[in-house]
Amino acid sequence: MTMDAYAPTPDPKTYALGRLVGTLAEDAMFGLSTGGGTDVLEGLGRRRAEAYSAVLAGHRLNTMSSELDNWMVEMTRAAAPICPPSWMPMSEVIREKVTLEVGARGLRSLFSSKPSDKDIQRVKRLGTLAVRVLRAVFAADGPLDPEETRTLAGLIASLGLPDPDAQALFGEAPVPVEQLDVYGDIEPAVAKAVLRGGWLAAAWDQIDPREEHVVRVLANKLAFAAMDLEVLRNEAVQLIDARRLAGLATVDGIRFVLSDRMPGHGVTLAVKACHLMVPRRHREEALAQIGAGQRVVLAKRYPHLSADDRQAVLGMTWAAALFEDPSIARRALLRARHDRVAADLGEDANKARHAIEDWFAEVLAPAAYPMGAD
Repeated sequence: MTMDAYAPTPDPKTYALGRLVGTLAEDAMFGLSTGGGTDVLEGLGRRRAEAYSAVLAGHRLNTMSSELDNWMVEMTRAAAPICPPSWMPMSEVIREKVTLEVGARGLRSLFSSKPSDKDIQRVKRLGTLAVRVLRAVFAADGPLDPEETRTLAGLIASLGLPDPDAQALFGEAPVPVEQLDVYGDIEPAVAKAVLRGGWLAAAWDQIDPREEHVVRVLANKLAFAAMDLEVLRNEAVQLIDARRLAGLATVDGIRFVLSDRMPGHGVTLAVKACHLMVPRRHREEALAQIGAGQRVVLAKRYPHLSADDRQAVLGMTWAAALFEDPSIARRALLRARHDRVAADLGEDANKARHAIEDWFAEVLAPAAYPMGAD
């Protein structure tokens, strides 16, 4: 084989930026999966700045494609003060500021980022309750499986506790709900969030009578009205159903746009998006379609998606399309396919694409600027 002496050698700077594009694509997919829309991306990018610097320096980090469990725990912690993922049981507990990841706020934040002792004790007390309830629900129908362990680890990471406290909490044995000590004043909003999280944990696969027993006993301990408890149960089931539709639409969108990358990262990203978006009880439905390798036919199967969900689907699909840092020519092809997915959903593709591309540019341009001086 002859070699062209004038052929350009690979530029290590371009290669490093290309690796960062892949990281940003995965992070964007996670950010949009939280339910907070594209507004989440700016804050998530700031929280992930050290990781992005490490990628540019050539370090190997956990990724969605290869180390899903560890990556999801890291990303859940990063998202905690911005938008706790709506799919994570007890996410509303974190939204009630039961986390030290937020740090000091207001005037005090100008002088110190250290939370007060009062904040620390509140997070320890209420966060411990949320973790123990979640573990009790998961353990009600048998030993915790890897996904339940990962979800528990994500919740504990989101609390932002010191490592010794977090490790001790993670290593606890399940506490039977009858023995669960509900002590101190529990704010009504936090009590409601804990119960909602219990229902969501139970409904994620299928509400088992033993899991339901845990939630109802806890509601009695919290003196929570029975009628209000039923409302929370119904809302959890509705969230699961809505999540199923958005998840299936996302998987279809990725498979359609990356149809020429199967086998390849088109399959990998579709599978990982399925784990992010599709509730466990409905996941086999989507995974079976991916495994069969059949061509996706756009047939307006998702007319009931909300406008926010449609934008999330299109945003995650476009982030997946940019994963391999496509050339301008390939991007034109991907855009044409993305437009077809958007038309099938009855949504504006440009809005989703611009939001993703603008965020990519905001992260990549400052990273590339120092390289331009050499």
